[in-house]
Amino acid sequence: MKQYLAVMTTAMVAVMGLAACAAQPSTDTTAGLTSAQWELTNWPGHEIPHGDNGEPVILNFQDNGKEASVSGRAWCNRFTAPYVLREGSRLTIGHAAATRMACMGKAMEFESAFLDKLQALDRYQIDGDSLKLFAVDGEVMTLQARKKEAAPSSGVSGK
Repeated sequence: MKQYLAVMTTAMVAVMGLAACAAQPSTDTTAGLTSAQWELTNWPGHEIPHGDNGEPVILNFQDNGKEASVSGRAWCNRFTAPYVLREGSRLTIGHAAATRMACMGKAMEFESAFLDKLQALDRYQIDGDSLKLFAVDGEVMTLQARKKEAAPSSGVSGK
C-alpha cells in the first residue's frame, strides 16, 4: 500500500508540474514574436498605408522577462502597448499609448481602427516569415517578418 501511495504521489506531482508548465508561454513562442519586426501586409477591407516617407505599419514585440510590450508605427504616429501571451497561442494587447502628430484624416481613421483592432486580438499564428493576428470578431491581419533594427545607443554622442 505504501508503495502504491508513493507511486501515485509521484505521478500527481509530475502531472501538476506539467500543468504549471503549460500555463506559461513557451520561450520558443516568445522568441518567434520578438525575433523580427512585423510589417502589416494584409488586412481585408483596409488599404495598407505606407506613411508620408514610405514607412510601413510595423509591430515590434519585446519581452525582457519582466515586461512584455509591443511598439511600432500605426501610420504616421508611433505607439506602445503591453501584451500578454497565454497557452494555446493566445495574445492580449492592452491599451496603446501613441504620439499625437497631426496627420491627414485618412491616416487618423486608419490608426484609430488599427489600434482598436490590436486590443481586440485573441490569438496569433506564426508560419515561417508570416504572422497572422486573429481578432475576436473573425478579422485577420497578416504581417511579414522584417529584420529587427538594432536598439538605439544610450551613450552620449561625441559630436
